[in-house]
Amino acid sequence: MKGLLSFLSFLYMMILTLGCSNKQAEKQIKMPMLFDTKEQAEKEAHKFDCEGAHQMGDKWMPCNMHKHNQ
Repeated sequence: MKGLLSFLSFLYMMILTLGCSNKQAEKQIKMPMLFDTKEQAEKEAHKFDCEGAHQMGDKWMPCNMHKHNQ
């Protein structure tokens, strides 16, 4: 009986985990985030809900500033 309860708890957690998938985040991860020119990064900024661009090394990223933990 204890094994069955453990299995059901595990199954319940797996269902909850799979149900919480964020398709929008998966889509954003697949979008290029580094660009060769500032103009390219500015053009793509709307896809990240921001404006402008900032330099990252020798590349450019969308948004005026680097956002962490979104």
